[in-house]
Amino acid sequence: MKILIVDDEPINRILLLNMLSAEGYDDCIEAENGTQAIEKFKSEAPDLILLDVVMPDMSGFDVVPQLRKHASEEYLPILFITALEDKASLVKCLEVGGNDFATKPFDKHILVAKIRAHLKIRALSLRIEQQNKALLLFNQRVAREHAIVEHIFSNTIVNDPQVLSYFDYYIKPAESFNGDVFLCEKNPNGGIYFAVGDFTGHGLASAVGALPVTRAFQEMSQQGVTLSEIARELNGILLKFLPHNMFMAAVIGEIDSTGSHITLWQGGMPAVLTAGKMASGLRQRPSRHMALGILDDEEFDTACDTVHLSHGEQLIIVSDGLIEVFDSNNDMLMEDGISDIIKGKLLNSETITAQSLYEKALQFNVSDSFDDDVSAIIFTAKPIRLLPSVKNQFALPSSHEVALTAELLKQPDILQRVLQIAGQCEGVQSIRSVLYTVLSELFNNALEHGVLRLDSEMKSTTEGFHSYYELREASLKELSDASITIRIESLPNEQKIQVSVLDSGDGFSWDSLQNVTNDESFGRGLAMVHALCEQVRFEEGGRKVIGTLSTNPH
Repeated sequence: MKILIVDDEPINRILLLNMLSAEGYDDCIEAENGTQAIEKFKSEAPDLILLDVVMPDMSGFDVVPQLRKHASEEYLPILFITALEDKASLVKCLEVGGNDFATKPFDKHILVAKIRAHLKIRALSLRIEQQNKALLLFNQRVAREHAIVEHIFSNTIVNDPQVLSYFDYYIKPAESFNGDVFLCEKNPNGGIYFAVGDFTGHGLASAVGALPVTRAFQEMSQQGVTLSEIARELNGILLKFLPHNMFMAAVIGEIDSTGSHITLWQGGMPAVLTAGKMASGLRQRPSRHMALGILDDEEFDTACDTVHLSHGEQLIIVSDGLIEVFDSNNDMLMEDGISDIIKGKLLNSETITAQSLYEKALQFNVSDSFDDDVSAIIFTAKPIRLLPSVKNQFALPSSHEVALTAELLKQPDILQRVLQIAGQCEGVQSIRSVLYTVLSELFNNALEHGVLRLDSEMKSTTEGFHSYYELREASLKELSDASITIRIESLPNEQKIQVSVLDSGDGFSWDSLQNVTNDESFGRGLAMVHALCEQVRFEEGGRKVIGTLSTNPH
């Protein structure tokens, strides 16, 4: 530490120099008067100043304000060394900017103790100043990084305003970044895909997961994939992307072009609500799956539910941030509470809006804010009138053929892999769900009835149903010499997709099955296949089924 000694008497300066040197303060500089003190201060930047009050050119009282003008913001201790003993003079030492004083003749031990105390305070002040500067730089860097991230989010998580207009929504993050996400995209067959997600926690750490989810959702929507495929793909992405203690609860849905038929996959979210004009018509549809990003692919369940809405009926989705709030009695709102709010509105003939649900939940809440991100999404059933995607005038015809051996037929994901190949055909986007339904039906028929020779009449009773699938698994496990060949031909310029499935079984007589129901078709679902295809024909003794589908939305 550097100490500046200012005194017009040489003997006093020598005395102080010796005393300080004996205490280990060897870096000391001298000034004979006020003017010299100011110059020394500017050039040497001392850590502490011992200043005499009475000097010929400038008094110590006059020097201190000048020193303070040139001092930085750090704590600079100035100790007056004075022979003055009247209270007014001592008070003035502090009023002009001094930090302490010692009267002459001074006590060596007290003066050294004061010097040490003030130097310690200065050291702490310098450390705090360094920390403040580091904190300021850190905050500036964080602000810059947040601005970059906000720019990325605002340009990535963007919904088409035309599609968004079909929803009433209210979304409020707990912090700057939102751990809830709402996405909606039109699909090629004239309907809408949507996804409402709630990541673990809130803030930036939760929000980052929305980026890969958004990208994948948008790409799959353009391809017209099935809801099951979307759920499986998003689960796989989050499983790889998120740490083990994070996941995304989600409701993923597909609304058909009539606006009345909705397919839902629900995982870990509060129950979806459907509301009509009467309170008695309110229904809760709880999630039956775990959230995305938890289960491995082989454990993941893609089963979806179907909701039918009449014109004007509403589908209501909320995140848990809206319902996990407490009132003054420490009771939580939960799903039943939000249902009661909706029933009350219906009984009073009030319009149910996303913002009104938020406001009612806020009134219930004992706090004046929510601790978690809040989302409320409402779709009111009405026809979807979105312009179809512009089709490529020069779409490429293609064909894909897959020969499945017995070993391949035993793979649990083999049908899913075949369906992925089918999705690569150009022109399939507008009927992807229909194609997958037909292909799944024909494949299962070929495997269960053609190859494994199972009798579907076993499924007529509950006990027989379980026995049927136990036998299916056992027979498939023992399968050694069999094959199924699947061919998918895309003719986009003719607006047709042709699917053929050939099995190595014995075939069957199909002549009597042209106009039968599903119940009469030996469990082969041929009535459904006929309903979905423009044409269905059988070849090679019933071992080969060929279905032709139209890709023309009209």
